[in-house]
Amino acid sequence: MNVGRICTRLPETTHAGTSVFAAAQQMAAQEVGTLVVTNSGGRPAGIVTDRDIVVRCVAEGLPLEDTEVSEIMTRDPIAVWEDTEVEAALETMADKEVRRLVVLDNSERVVGIVSLDDFLEGIISASEDIGRLLRRQVHV
Repeated sequence: MNVGRICTRLPETTHAGTSVFAAAQQMAAQEVGTLVVTNSGGRPAGIVTDRDIVVRCVAEGLPLEDTEVSEIMTRDPIAVWEDTEVEAALETMADKEVRRLVVLDNSERVVGIVSLDDFLEGIISASEDIGRLLRRQVHV
């Protein structure tokens, strides 16, 4: 199975010049904790999380409305292609010690985001499918 099948498609994005306040409002409105920061070509420039806002902005006493996302984002986020096998993506996460990966298409544009939680949900779903299959075989 590849990452493209389990990732969140069309993740919420923002631009580096967006204020941290506007990014936080976007996160709240869309009920997400992560925004992919893209450049004008739709390629990933960074990633900003709700935790980044708290730790790198609020805790530092920076003004939310005057601080740009570029000042607190993680630059050059780790990315994988949408056809990357799940095992390889998990290996990348472990090697780079990250909990989420940006998913790119062949044009290097952001098409998704995949988190450790997505992999866990995939495992649970597969386990449930196996359980249903086994129960059917018992009744046949």
